[in-house]
Amino acid sequence: MQRSGRTDASSEVGLLPLRTSVRSVRVTTVASRADCEAAGALFDRVWGMSAMVPTETIIATLHAGGHASLAEVDGVVVGATWGFLASHEGRLGLHSHVTGVLSAHANAGVGLALKHHQWQWASKQGLDFVTWTFDPLVRRNAYFNLVKLGAKVSEYHENFYGVINDGLNRGERTDRVFVMWSVGGSPAPPRGSFVATAEWAVAIPPDIEALRRTDPDVAQGWRDRQRADLRKVFDGPWRIAGYMADGSYAVVPR
Repeated sequence: MQRSGRTDASSEVGLLPLRTSVRSVRVTTVASRADCEAAGALFDRVWGMSAMVPTETIIATLHAGGHASLAEVDGVVVGATWGFLASHEGRLGLHSHVTGVLSAHANAGVGLALKHHQWQWASKQGLDFVTWTFDPLVRRNAYFNLVKLGAKVSEYHENFYGVINDGLNRGERTDRVFVMWSVGGSPAPPRGSFVATAEWAVAIPPDIEALRRTDPDVAQGWRDRQRADLRKVFDGPWRIAGYMADGSYAVVPR
C-alpha cells in the first residue's frame, strides 16, 4: 500500500532520531507519542479515512522494534512511513506496510527521502531487507519501486487484503505484488534501471487511477487481463525481471 514521491535524494545517517535531507525535505524517525499521532493523521489524509493506522498500533509496533518516520517541508508534515519487523528464509528485515505523501508534494522527492531513510534505519539495525506490496496496475509506483529504488518483485497475491474501505481502494480488488529491497551488505541504498529485453511483457495502463474515475468497467478489464498474465508468470517457469521503458513488466525465465 505504498504511495510515494519520485525524485533523487541524498541522505545522511546520524544518532537516532535519524534525519535525511532532500532539498527542503526533512525526514525524522518517529520518537514520541505526538510523532505517532502525526503519522497516523497523515495516513488518514492520504487514504481518506479515519484511524487507518491507529496511534496505539504505531506505538506498540515501535516498542516492539518496528519503525516509523515523518517527512516535513518547512516544518509541516507532508509524508510518513510505518513498518514492522519481518522474517524471510531465516533472515530478519522490515516490512514497510504504509508509505504516504500528500498529493500536493508528489514528485518532490518526499517518497524517495522516506524510503532511503527507512533503508538507512534498517541498515543501522543490522537488518537484511525491506519489503512491501503495491498494486501492479499503478504504473508510477512500479517505476518508482523497481527503477528508482531497485526493489525486486518476488511474489504475487490476488485480492491480498480483501475489501479495503478507504478512499483510494474502495470497490477495488486488492491484487498486489510483493517486493524485496536489499539492505544487508550494501553501503548505500540500491538503485534500479530499465530492463532492456524480455521474453515477453505484462502490460500496465498509463494511469489506472484516472481510469477508475472515468471508466470503471475498462479499469476492471485491465485488472482481469493483468491478473491472467501474472498468473501465467507466477504459475509457470517465469519471473518478473523489472520494469521496461515502455511501461511494462519484463518477464524472463527463472
